[in-house]
Amino acid sequence: IEVIYNHVILVLKGVSLSVPKGGITALLGGNGAGKTTTLKAVSNLLHSERGEVTKGSIKYR
Repeated sequence: IEVIYNHVILVLKGVSLSVPKGGITALLGGNGAGKTTTLKAVSNLLHSERGEVTKGSIKYR
């Protein structure tokens, strides 16, 4: 996915995330690494400019 703030600042580019079914997954990174932005984009709380979010074969965006 790609996320751009205020139509100017590219904050995520080329992010790919796979979460296995039935497990616990942690997203780790330093301050400002994009953890919260990634989770917001995946959960559709934040609009991504490009890319798709899927669950199995179902596309959510």
